[in-house]
Amino acid sequence: MPAKLKLESVSSKHGRPLTRRTNRFLAHARVTLRSNHGDRAKGSLRDVSVFGCSVQTEAGWLRTGMFISLGLSGDWTIQAIVRWVRDGRAGVEFLRAISEAEAREIGSD
Repeated sequence: MPAKLKLESVSSKHGRPLTRRTNRFLAHARVTLRSNHGDRAKGSLRDVSVFGCSVQTEAGWLRTGMFISLGLSGDWTIQAIVRWVRDGRAGVEFLRAISEAEAREIGSD
């Protein structure tokens, strides 16, 4: 007779979900992308979450795995890693998560 396994959700065990899915806020703010190699380009935020954002840009130098900084106006800059690049858009993950309030504020710009 096969043993019966007790299955339980890992997310309930740790008190949080396994995915990083979170609220995304639509955004239309202009950003400046800068690489560690001195490359620079303008872009537009498309959406933002506490973990990262999607940017529309024509920066041909963007590559998956590259570290960049995103500048929004003169007083907000955050470091990020490029997770994907496709058809003039890029998805980046912030190296330090931001608060949901910050994500909402950035999305409303």
